[in-house]
Amino acid sequence: MSKKLLEKTINKSSDRDIGDFKLLFEDDKTLITHWTIEPGKQTGWHLHDYDYVTIQQSYGTLYLEHSDGTTREVKYTPGTTRSVKAPVEHNAINIGDVDIEVIEIEYKY
Repeated sequence: MSKKLLEKTINKSSDRDIGDFKLLFEDDKTLITHWTIEPGKQTGWHLHDYDYVTIQQSYGTLYLEHSDGTTREVKYTPGTTRSVKAPVEHNAINIGDVDIEVIEIEYKY
């Protein structure tokens, strides 16, 4: 899984709880995680060392804060996929009123 940046989360985002995640699968090449982020919760600051794909499992709105200071909103729709090139350091906050569910597949190469 991506490296947690606990100190940064505490310093910048300690007013929000962390969403729930479950490791679904891991081997030497792949890591698959299921995230549930309730309204108002966050992932916490973390670094993706590997390219990854997300598969949206729910509707909702996620607010992304990037390490370079940029931000953006991502509208979630079930079945939508997105490919992301590493490295990526960010925090994701559910700014909607429904749980956000997403499957994240990281490729360890």
